[in-house]
Amino acid sequence: MSGITSTGLISGIDTASLVDQLIAVESKPLTLVQNRVAVLQSQKAAFLEINSKILALQSAATKIGDNQTYKTKAVTSSNESVLTASASNSAAVGSYTFTVDRLVSTHQLISGGFADPDTTPLGAGTLTFESARARLTDDPRLARLNGGEGVQRGTIRITDRSGASSDIDLTRAANLSDVVTAINNTSGINVTASIDGDHLTLTDNTGSTSTNLAVSEVGITNTAADLGILGNSSGTNTLTGAAINYIGEDTALATLNDGNGIRHLDTSASDFSITLNGSSFEVSLQNATSLGDVIDAINNHASNPGVTAAVAADGVSLELTGTGNITVAALNSSKAAADLGIEGSATNTLSGERLIASLGSRLIKNLNGGTGVATPGTIDITNRAGATTTIDLSAATSIDDVINTINDAGAGVTASLNSAGNGLKITDNTGSIASNLIIADNSGTSAADLGIATDPAGVDEKTYTGANLNLRYINETTRLDTLNEGNGVASGKFTITDSAGVSSEVDLSQGDEVTIQDVINEINSRPTSVVATINDTGDGILLTDTAGGSARLTVTESGSTTARDLGLLGEDEDDDGVINGSFEKTIDVEATDTLEDIVEKINDGSVGATASIINDGSGVNAYRLNITSTHSGAAGQFIFDDGGVGIDTTTLVTGSDAVVLYGSSDPTQALLLTSSTNTLSNTISGVTIDLKGASESPVQISITNNNATVTSAAEAFVDAFNTVLDSLDKYDKYDSDTETKGLLLGDSTVATTRSRLFNIVLSKVDGVGGQYKYLTQVGIKIGEDARLEIDTEKFNAALANDPAGVLELFTSTSSTTETDVDLPDGVTIPGTSEKTLVNVGFGKILKQLTENLTNSVDGLLTNKSNSLDTQIELGNDRAEQLNELLGLKRARLEAQFAAMESALATLQTQQSALSSLSSLASTSS
Repeated sequence: MSGITSTGLISGIDTASLVDQLIAVESKPLTLVQNRVAVLQSQKAAFLEINSKILALQSAATKIGDNQTYKTKAVTSSNESVLTASASNSAAVGSYTFTVDRLVSTHQLISGGFADPDTTPLGAGTLTFESARARLTDDPRLARLNGGEGVQRGTIRITDRSGASSDIDLTRAANLSDVVTAINNTSGINVTASIDGDHLTLTDNTGSTSTNLAVSEVGITNTAADLGILGNSSGTNTLTGAAINYIGEDTALATLNDGNGIRHLDTSASDFSITLNGSSFEVSLQNATSLGDVIDAINNHASNPGVTAAVAADGVSLELTGTGNITVAALNSSKAAADLGIEGSATNTLSGERLIASLGSRLIKNLNGGTGVATPGTIDITNRAGATTTIDLSAATSIDDVINTINDAGAGVTASLNSAGNGLKITDNTGSIASNLIIADNSGTSAADLGIATDPAGVDEKTYTGANLNLRYINETTRLDTLNEGNGVASGKFTITDSAGVSSEVDLSQGDEVTIQDVINEINSRPTSVVATINDTGDGILLTDTAGGSARLTVTESGSTTARDLGLLGEDEDDDGVINGSFEKTIDVEATDTLEDIVEKINDGSVGATASIINDGSGVNAYRLNITSTHSGAAGQFIFDDGGVGIDTTTLVTGSDAVVLYGSSDPTQALLLTSSTNTLSNTISGVTIDLKGASESPVQISITNNNATVTSAAEAFVDAFNTVLDSLDKYDKYDSDTETKGLLLGDSTVATTRSRLFNIVLSKVDGVGGQYKYLTQVGIKIGEDARLEIDTEKFNAALANDPAGVLELFTSTSSTTETDVDLPDGVTIPGTSEKTLVNVGFGKILKQLTENLTNSVDGLLTNKSNSLDTQIELGNDRAEQLNELLGLKRARLEAQFAAMESALATLQTQQSALSSLSSLASTSS
């Protein structure tokens, strides 16, 4: 501490320098204390460095002691241009064979040409986008046919009536359309395959009668038989196959009713009652998943008085038989009996309704959102020549029945599906214009409910396009994970606010929400005046406000996309108390909108598709609208209806799934897999397969234990261990040449740390059951310069010869009770009356040791650091005290010198006075 001083004005003494020198002599104790504090601080920094190195060793020990390190997998592909794969630790070691038949494709439409993209308006109307599940056609999987027993894939031989034969490979066919396409595209024969009702039909087109049209098997498969076409045409040009579209006890309930399934209760409550001659019993289908489960629930019921359930002779419906009057009635609001087609009464035999549509078609009862045709009956069609034909549609159960019945009636018209595939179209074939085309109901409501009834005056057109028939494809049993083209619904919450302002949160994050019914139940359980049901068009949830308030019904998200995924996000736009979560999306086109405007509206409309403009370079009407699904695969197929805008489209690419054969190089024995993306995620547990290209030959994926990961972990442990030793040696050394001591030379904590580390790597690892009990046995030892070394060749050999033994050496655990367990170098596991997991593998013991060294509460290095902190604090306190004493001494010296100068000044004044008196005396004399 210093004050303000100066050279003595009287004495001429440099008092400032003199005081500083005196204080410097007095400061030696302070300097010693400060130097000691600096050393202590350097030592603490050194221990912090050592601590950080040991923490790095702890990380290395954790990895080599972790079972998961030994479970990592290496994956190789025999042809990476076809497929690659990655595997998690849970994947099973082995070889797997795949043949990629085709990659996924994305649905794409292209329009006719337009003169310009941005000038000419197209006209007003409404564009409609909807999932292809709303289409009135179906492409059944082969596995669904023959009552769920499917079709064995193989090769068939077809011989036409000229005697020409061709082999047709159906080993990679997934759907019935694959079969039809393969036959129709086969060269060398002149045969056409088609779907007719519940069977296939082959037609010979050669005009020859040399032999029969015949189909035979190639090899040992039953493909032709399973397709119902094995045999010959018996002298005709047509081979009519046997029925392959029928139900059986193995038929999954979820596949019935066009995939709408059976709406049975998910509780133990009864779904329906069956009464025979006054004796009743109740049936619950809570756990039923197949048609056989339903039949068993009825036939094996303990109270059954004599009713027998079975698949009817037609193969497409159920039948209940008994002696007397049979009545089936719904219970507890269940719709199971209605969906099974058996609700009602009959005597002796109760014949159910059809449960599956004809091949490639849809059931009429699912039209109009599930109301179907209210009163089936007859219709009158007046063609443009003026001739009227009455056609009976009362027996039609599938859309194909309607089309075929009209086309076979000789009415001068052709019935077909419209371009969107969601309604019917009637085309006049007479070539006359004498009359309008008129379609009306004669009896019943078939024409009206099938959307083909014209105005009474008819239409002055050759073709009449019927209304969208709103096929029901969403109901209470629909799984949430099938919505949004298979992307499902986000697990989350949303808030509903009714018109009275009452809000409530709907929680769909609880993990038990599987179906639409679960969503409806959750919404209806909330304390708002809002009721959730299936909408009238059978394509979403309908929210209806019953509060009668003045505000709008609204739905908002609560941190997720759940409401949006359900189509419910937003508010009641029409102020009618309704939010319709229809998955049919519409876009309004104004009369002034150009092609570019329409593209922008589609891309902003969240319709499941994107649009762009293509210039085909033709020069005239070169601009085309290209519409592409946002989702790949068959699930990404969509219906597009231009609503009269004039955008006529054709399918450029049909969205189809990737097809892969798995498990055998023989395609007839392999399992056929499909995927809506070029990634297979669930085929092999823990393995993700990325498809890159198609191949004729199989590709093998090999999954092995990734020993390189283990070796790398061992090398990292050795490096981390040696880094700790380097840090210890850096501070605990003596250089005899320079006689320089390390900062921590002789420190007991350093010595203890080093000793424990060396002891643990040299000690036997007790408690392990394998052959390896020392690190040296797997190639890890103390080598030159007292450093740990790893012989990777020996380590890898140990891994290869006995991987379980290496795993045991590093990761083993056991349990103990009551008594303490002492492990090397102060590692102790206290015993308890309960079983305690004890780390006995080297990696786990080393980790425990490093934790004991670095524990932030009572670790050895922590205690040392705390001790140094205490010493540093004491040193700083002592230095502060010495500084205060030196300050006092400086002040005292400065005061003393100041007093001396003052005294000298007084003496000087007195001397001057005496000198003056002496001068006066001399003058006087």
